Amino acid sequence: MLHVLLTFCKEATWGADPLESLGGFRSLRYDPKARYHSSLAPESLVSWTSQQPENNSDAAVADLTIDFPHINWEYLRPIYGWASLQYQAWTRGKIIIVGESPQMIVIYTDNVLEFWVDDQPYFGGDFYAFRRAPLVLRLNPGSHQVDVRLIRDVRAMGGVGNPNIRIKLEAQKSKGGLAFTGEPLLPDLFAGKLASHLASVSVRSEELEWIDVLDIQSLNKAFVLAMTENPPFRVAPGQSRPLVFQISMPSGTSTSLSFRIFYSMKSSSSLLSSPVITHHFPHRTTIEPHKFTFLLANGTLSYAILRPPSQKVRNEISDSEALPVLLNLHGAGLDVNSHQVGHMLDSVPDLRAWVLFPTGGTTWGGDDWHTWGFIDVEAAVKALLEWIKVTEWKGPQVDIEKWLVSGHSNGGQGTWYALAHHPDKILGGAPVSGYSSIQAYVPYTFWRISDPRVHTVLQGSLADYRHELFVGNFAGIPVMQQHGSMDDNVPVYHSRRMAQLISETKSSSDYKELQGEGHWFDTIMTTTSLREFYDQILSCENTTPSLPQVFTIVVANPASMTSRGGIVVDQLMTPNQLGKIQIERDDSVSIWTLKTSNILRFHFKSESSNSMLPCLAIVDGCSIRLLPDSKFEDEWLVRSVDGAWQLSRETRWQSIEQRFGRQLGNLDSILRTQGMLSIQGHNALNSSLCLQIARNLFQYFGADVEIIDSASAYKGEAGNVISVEKGSTISPSHLPTYPISIDQGKGICIRDARGSVRLYEFEEGLGALFLSPLPNERLELKIWGFDDDGLRQAARLVPMLTGVGQPDFVLVRKRCAWEGAAGVLGMGSFDSFWNITEGSFLL
Repeated sequence: MLHVLLTFCKEATWGADPLESLGGFRSLRYDPKARYHSSLAPESLVSWTSQQPENNSDAAVADLTIDFPHINWEYLRPIYGWASLQYQAWTRGKIIIVGESPQMIVIYTDNVLEFWVDDQPYFGGDFYAFRRAPLVLRLNPGSHQVDVRLIRDVRAMGGVGNPNIRIKLEAQKSKGGLAFTGEPLLPDLFAGKLASHLASVSVRSEELEWIDVLDIQSLNKAFVLAMTENPPFRVAPGQSRPLVFQISMPSGTSTSLSFRIFYSMKSSSSLLSSPVITHHFPHRTTIEPHKFTFLLANGTLSYAILRPPSQKVRNEISDSEALPVLLNLHGAGLDVNSHQVGHMLDSVPDLRAWVLFPTGGTTWGGDDWHTWGFIDVEAAVKALLEWIKVTEWKGPQVDIEKWLVSGHSNGGQGTWYALAHHPDKILGGAPVSGYSSIQAYVPYTFWRISDPRVHTVLQGSLADYRHELFVGNFAGIPVMQQHGSMDDNVPVYHSRRMAQLISETKSSSDYKELQGEGHWFDTIMTTTSLREFYDQILSCENTTPSLPQVFTIVVANPASMTSRGGIVVDQLMTPNQLGKIQIERDDSVSIWTLKTSNILRFHFKSESSNSMLPCLAIVDGCSIRLLPDSKFEDEWLVRSVDGAWQLSRETRWQSIEQRFGRQLGNLDSILRTQGMLSIQGHNALNSSLCLQIARNLFQYFGADVEIIDSASAYKGEAGNVISVEKGSTISPSHLPTYPISIDQGKGICIRDARGSVRLYEFEEGLGALFLSPLPNERLELKIWGFDDDGLRQAARLVPMLTGVGQPDFVLVRKRCAWEGAAGVLGMGSFDSFWNITEGSFLL
């Protein structure tokens, strides 16, 4: 029997559970007569109900469909739209462990974000049902209470029909040792050869101790396997990690691979081995889309589906000619290795391009094709050069700097992101049935009302993904929009709105509205209009769009924006405001006139594909001569304190004292690591939270995360670091002038924009998380709590789901558990000198 209680709220990552003001759902006992306030229900009151799972409640699997027929959804929907269909509820059940000894249990939580087992909370779950990082628990014999927080999300569950919530809970008895999650990731066979030489398999420790992976061996003589990382490859108790290995087929051809992994544990004196894994390779011909693998700079292995130029194109074009890349970004929940995605362009087989279907890291494009997702896209494009070598390709080469970007639904939104942030690389864009931005998809109408500055900071942290703001960045680039007039998944308003905004830039774009069509049909990416657009872009001798004589650059985060017209913005004066440059070109005398707003530093690229760079730049009235024989990347135009611009070759600003490159941006900038992410903790709770964070990063991004001790965190040229600490102290920043510190015995100190130090005294539930600089353009994300509750509350905000809004620093307190972001003590951003900005919120 499962008891359900409905409350109202959506911004679950921030906490924002109204029941927390009553001590939390876990403190409530089933009482059918009890009443609780909810803004959704008649008379503002809800009560307990009872529901049975769809299968036997005594089984190890429970499929639940939670419905609330007493709520008048049809009244709410026309008034508040889809925002009214996003709500939360709680349900309670139990796990019964039979026998006389404790058991290791593996728990899968499909479409669940948060739950409790007995008195222990677990945040992250598996909201999109990826099923690659389940929870591993040791449970004693007897009954264990399970409280599950149910979150309804329109993007994941739809906005049409009855707004119920469907989840699946599954408990499996562990077999112990080293376990595997899902299928191994291996390349296809392309024309009888491996399409790439890297593979991975997800391993999980189902022990109470660390497992050291020592070797991987093939049972087939045709294959040779080797770990890419020097052993031991360490897996923490309960952790899931992707083990990357090299694979080669030096002699002969085989379509089947069997292998096993060898590992050790302290409790065993012998070398242990895993069960045998067998994989059957799909064999693809030279005209078929196929899977190849590649390594990201962060150490994670990914894959994409590639369709190289057809034989017809190869016959028409010389081997020395380079063709552009046609990127097709998939929609939410779709696997590029499926027939639906990988073959959606089959009816246009002879496009003069390398057709590439990247994953973005997950079936949800990582973080909706934004930070993590687009890192994957760029790595996939770059990996084409290695593919040509590995497969010994004979045919046209690839120009990895020229892209035609298309995408459907969430991929259509990703196409807008590409156009807005990488315009100099893009030949044309075809967003199909795409939403304009996550803020416009389902409005934040019912988030808890907060201080106006808190609202401003939250919206500012999401500004980089508000594509409506960046339409000017791709003025002059051909755009072909397409949308079904009856789309009930992504309303057609999104495309109509973007078409209007593009027209306001005086640019021409095409928009085709398909009358009577919905969100998807089989040939949606190869309609007559799109086929003509592909041919128009790819058949031109000079495919690079011409740069308008007058154009603009709009930047929210320089780390995610590449160049426009050869101009790269390096730093903003303040991240609380968009940076803008308006450029007017006079190529007859090689002079560009620039007017800037909120720009601190920028430079010109030495090679610009769509324009001749100027010899003289007039920036806000300051004339600066650019030497034609100089390397523009070694020269920066810098705004001085008095507002004058000057040319500088000084490189000392690229140090720990200033914020630059990959360090720029909000909390999700921690994902821009150029090495493996690592997490460090210092006690039992910290270790538990380290495991939770590592599990969530692997679950939602596929990121490999190493859990380590603090002594080894800063060695060498490693990647970014996440530190978890609790108590009345915190390890100091590597920057002596950093504005956040702990006054031992008193509280946490924050130096505001005016130089005044604010003390927030230690209290129950106090916590914080904030970015801090490390050498070599690296970052540390510090997660701190005065007590367990403060630490857990802060840890919830580690980047995981899109649309949450996580600025550079956040100071949480106990009331965030029910008020969400409205309950914070402080939040905001750092400027280019790691000072807290004037626009930050400090209570």
